[in-house]
This record gives sequence, structure tokens and C-alpha cells, in this order.
Amino acid sequence: MFRLPVFLPAFVVLTGCLPMASYSPPEDSGLVPVRAYPSAGDVCLVVGESPATQEYLDHTATLVGCPLSESGAIADRIAEGGMPVAIAGEWQLISIPD
Repeated sequence: MFRLPVFLPAFVVLTGCLPMASYSPPEDSGLVPVRAYPSAGDVCLVVGESPATQEYLDHTATLVGCPLSESGAIADRIAEGGMPVAIAGEWQLISIPD
């Protein structure tokens, strides 16, 4: 008969308490954060002009950065009509038409 070691259930419970994927601040990837997008507290950010973004800024769209580890947030931005345009460090840049 196979028996689980006593520590295994504790390991399973404790791994559920580990923090989710982390990412560096947008500034570490050369981005200038303006505000959260689409609303306060969201993980994606409207990003301003910097050497990392100047090629992708457009007066007809909002440039948003989402951490690469946040695939759900990236999928949401694409579902609302956003177009992935580049990756800057740990951030996916997405152009969202105004």
C-alpha cells in the first residue's frame, strides 16, 4: 500500500500561499507610467513617451503596457481591440484605438 509522506499535505497547502508571478516596475523596462488602465488598481498602465515607446505612440490610440506575466490582462486588452506592438523588458506594449 502506498502512503503519502506526512509533510506532503503541508507542502501542498503552503504552496497555495506563495505570491503570484511578479514583475519589475515599468521604469526598469524604460517605460514612463501615466496611470492604471482601464481603471485605478488595474495592472496595465497607460505609458508615456520614452525611447522605448516613441516609435509606437500615435494620436489615434492609447499605448498601454501590461506585465508579460499577466496573460489574462493582455488577453483583455486584445479582446477590446488592442494590437500588441512590442515588448519592452517585462512589459507587453499594446496600442488600443481611441
